[in-house]
Amino acid sequence: MKKSVVFLLNGLGIERPGSYSISIDECMPHLSTLKQTAFFTTAVTNSLEAKGAYQQFFLGDPYKMELDYIQSGVLGETLATNPAYVTFQDKINIPATKTHIFVEPRSEKVVEQINNFVNTLSLDKDERIYMHLLLPQLDLSEYPKLINIINYIKYHLNEHITVGFVMGKNYISDANDKEKFMYLKKMLFYCSCERWAETEKKIKLLEEAGIVPCNVEGFTTTNDCTITNRDTILFFNTRRENYDNLITAIMANAKEVFKEEAELNIFSLIQLYSAYNILYFSSNINYESSLANILAKVNKKVLLICDEANIQQVNFYANGLNQVNNPNIVFMKQDNNMYNKEIVRGLIDNSPYDVIIFDYHMDVSKTINNLKEQLARLDIIIGYLDEICINKHSLFITSLYGLKKTLPLADYNTEQVTLDYQMQIPIFFIDYTYPHSKYMLLPGETNEILTTAIKCVSDDNSLYSLIQTKGLLNNILKAIKK
Repeated sequence: MKKSVVFLLNGLGIERPGSYSISIDECMPHLSTLKQTAFFTTAVTNSLEAKGAYQQFFLGDPYKMELDYIQSGVLGETLATNPAYVTFQDKINIPATKTHIFVEPRSEKVVEQINNFVNTLSLDKDERIYMHLLLPQLDLSEYPKLINIINYIKYHLNEHITVGFVMGKNYISDANDKEKFMYLKKMLFYCSCERWAETEKKIKLLEEAGIVPCNVEGFTTTNDCTITNRDTILFFNTRRENYDNLITAIMANAKEVFKEEAELNIFSLIQLYSAYNILYFSSNINYESSLANILAKVNKKVLLICDEANIQQVNFYANGLNQVNNPNIVFMKQDNNMYNKEIVRGLIDNSPYDVIIFDYHMDVSKTINNLKEQLARLDIIIGYLDEICINKHSLFITSLYGLKKTLPLADYNTEQVTLDYQMQIPIFFIDYTYPHSKYMLLPGETNEILTTAIKCVSDDNSLYSLIQTKGLLNNILKAIKK
């Protein structure tokens, strides 16, 4: 039975200008030989770490799926009869109260859904809704994109909506942090914090100060967005999240601030992971393009061989942001058995799995020499795979993310050099059923590597494949699709 084998050497990327060059041909002779006959192309990755890369590989663009689901599933025809929505509508009509929407601005695309939602509400002509931004970004490099997102949000919002607070999602990671707890009290209930109407200037200052977006302590763009008693709060979340530290800071401070019984009405779009009893509009999102859903659709099984420490994380993303025991996705922890050719051959030729994924990571924690030694060691497995798969199985050798890191050359040579493998990663592909004279390998995204590997062992035409027949018209059509 034909299998698809995917060898992930995460961290491997296309060298950018100025990067220290490592000779793959010298370090990895098996890969050097294989790539002479392999199809070659590149994929775009937006990550320099495993978490985001796994998400992109196993889910594709989850944010787009989430927004599509909100538009069709949450804000669709049944919204008017949704019990949580009906209650929300009643609460925002209480006189002399405000409505607050907390949202994570991961894309400007969320504006359309928020505007559509606000358009369903029965609002007085001058009634305001205050939208507060929780910055989830984990890297300083995200700031330029974040500036564009926030500027777009500010200028494309429904006329009833005003941007209020802007703060890092993880600013209060510990509800017992008294200093941050007090700051949130002053900011949320008194607007006692910096005011920056020109958010772009503030964000540039945060970038220069080296403050990661998710840790920003918070500022405001207006002075009238304070939380008052009997206000209504909606977390316009696109997935299940845990905002309990922020909710605790709000509720605990409210008791002292209001000097009376605090009555805040809190809702969420998607059910939260929360210790609080919060009404929600929808319980969960079904990620149609997740690995779990694709395997169920085509009736195939995957074996994932990865570091034991990564299994839980890989399982979470492979199952569409769910931690479940899926019989179609089986895990095996990496060990030295992977350097035994016959064991590897048995996993591929004699196992019941249709797709076998080897998940390895370039260890760049010490020196360039250490890295070269590890690449040489992993090249042994690549040699086995090439020999086992030739004229029998599909073989992909690729990566999920690049890297950028400064390291000494060796233990005995402390000269520092920078490896820069950002943005683009290579894809090498060999399959005897696809002759070079008739087929080509198109560039794409990492999720399309996964669908291509599954398509190689499935006849499901709904799966997109990077492998395409040659021909001008066909390639134009494929380019338009992308």
